[in-house]
Parts: sequence; structure tokens; C-alpha cells
Amino acid sequence: MLISLEAKRQLAYQALMQRSLIGKLSLAYLAQSGAKLMQKAKLHAHFFGDGSLYQTSLHLAFFGLSLPYDYQDLEKILLPWQTLKILYIFERRIAKRIPVEYITHQATYLSHDFYINQHVLVPRSIMSTRFQDFLTLCTWKNYRVLDLCTGSGCIGISLALLHPNLIIDLVDISAEALAVANINIQKHGLTHRVKTIQSNLFQNVASKYDLIITNPPYVSTKDYQNTPLEFKNEPQIALEAGKDGLKLIHPILSQAKPYLNPEGLLIAEVGYASAKLIKKHYKNIPLTWFKYRRPNGKESWLGMDGTFLCHAKDL
Repeated sequence: MLISLEAKRQLAYQALMQRSLIGKLSLAYLAQSGAKLMQKAKLHAHFFGDGSLYQTSLHLAFFGLSLPYDYQDLEKILLPWQTLKILYIFERRIAKRIPVEYITHQATYLSHDFYINQHVLVPRSIMSTRFQDFLTLCTWKNYRVLDLCTGSGCIGISLALLHPNLIIDLVDISAEALAVANINIQKHGLTHRVKTIQSNLFQNVASKYDLIITNPPYVSTKDYQNTPLEFKNEPQIALEAGKDGLKLIHPILSQAKPYLNPEGLLIAEVGYASAKLIKKHYKNIPLTWFKYRRPNGKESWLGMDGTFLCHAKDL
């Protein structure tokens, strides 16, 4: 008789509980066991940490125990109630494919902490390692920045934390996303410089900016359908962008110019697949392309463009 993966997982949980009941279950052993269960369930790491499921498992264990994430005593022996709580968290991650950040309501982006829930994408924009470069490239007139399709606000807020003179508008069509962004504005003490605007792209925008920066939805319908379940637990509206993934890129490129100062810049992350299509569609617009840069400053071995910069005068 074949035993389902779920049944095998329940048996593994029971064995871990038995070990805990006799005082022989360490935090390290439970984290290692959790990682193995996640691997057997073929979880997608969903860009968490270093991409290892062990780090996912250990992080969730720390969260369940309300321990700091740099806690060192991994030989700590767990009490049965602690074990049960962590196993419940593991099962949420495994059975429902819920990303780690939606379980903990915490995410780190550019070394800053953000509140996250299921109404926004988990922060992972590949632009973050180039923010300082982008700020240097800007010609500053009024120091205003528009973060379009902001989600949690992580991009705009990170820029505000890098440059003390910036006034930033966070724009999103989703009221639920902007509620999250407002929490993060307050969390970082930026209510005097950063505000939210609910708008379908530029519809409710009235200002002019030195910089418009955006990480809009750019996943094609086909690619979205083929993504791991973890991605389908994120807001579809923040990922899927029509048949070719350019549903929002087209209006952004065609409508951005009136909202930019004469020497302003538009910077957009569009992903590798969309980059190829944009190059074909917009041969008449001089776009400067950037490859993914690793946190250590080296260009990605992938060698593929994912972000472009355009001057207002060229739109």
C-alpha cells in the first residue's frame, strides 16, 4: 500500500513529537528535519534568504519561538509545546505553500525591515543593488520621486532612507497594498517625506518628478500559470500582465513624460523575458539596460538585462 507524502509527513511529525516528549529534540535537529520535509514536498524557496530550505526552516523555528533571527544556541532542547508550535508553522509553509514573509509578516529589503502581508508582493526587486547609482545619475531639481506600482513601498522607502532630501509619492491601484505601504512609512518615520496615492498608473498623479521608478507587473499569462504555488499566493494583480507581460509597460512608457521634469529619468524593472520584447517594440527609444547585480557588486553570470533607464526627453 502506497503512503501519500502528506501521510508520511504526519508520521514524521509524530516521531519528532515523541523525541520532544523525552527531552531529546534540539532546535538544530528540528530545523534540519523541517528542511528535509520541505525538500520532499518540493517547495520553492521563493527567494528567501540564501535560497536554502534549511534557512527557511530555521527562520520559521526562530519565529515560532520568538527568538532573534541571529540566535546561536542551536542545541537548545525544545519543550513539547514549542515543538508543536513550530511543526504547525512548518505545515502552513508546506501544505499551503505560503511564503515565509506572509507567515512572519516581516521582510528584509536592502537591509531594512518591512511589514508584509498577502496584499503585496514579497520584496525582491533586483534593482536594489543599483539604487545608489540611480540616485547619482539623477539631475535633481525638485527632489521628487514617484514609486509607481509600489506595493509594500519598499522601493520608495528605501530610496528615502538613502537620500534625506527626497520627497516620495508611493502609487498603487490597490487600497490594500497602500495600507501596507502606510504601515511601512510610519515604521520608518517618514510621514513627513513619503505619502501614498491610490491611482491606476498616472490617473490621480498631479506632480512632476525628477525620477519615476517602477517595478510593475511583467509576467506573461502563460508564465504566471506555470509558476510555483508560492507565487500564486501573492496578489495576481502584482505579477500577471497580459499575454506578453507588457500590459502595464506600454502605458507607462507612453504616459510618463508629462510627469517628468525635463531632465528627469524613468527607471523600470521588467524582467528578462519582457526586456527582449521591449527592445523589439521600442527600437526608437534609447533605453539604457542594466543586468542584475549581485549584492557583492558583481554582474550576474546570467548576463541578461532586466532593468532599463530612459531620459524624459527621449520618451
